[in-house]
Amino acid sequence: MQVLVHLPDDLANRFKSTVPKRLRSAFIADLLSKAIAEQEDELFKLAIAVDNDPAVAELEADWESTVGDGFATR
Repeated sequence: MQVLVHLPDDLANRFKSTVPKRLRSAFIADLLSKAIAEQEDELFKLAIAVDNDPAVAELEADWESTVGDGFATR
């Protein structure tokens, strides 16, 4: 798949002068793969933190009390 990306001129020039033409796609794919994995890992850590947060547990308990009142559904 081709993707059009805009880069600042100075960064694009450094990229072109540093990474050979035939290696540029693989270079970018590798960088994106690593960056996305880091983002996914960070999101997972945040989800675990929220899941272990006592304040969130308290809010969930408050919502549990609404089950059966006609407003909340499961």
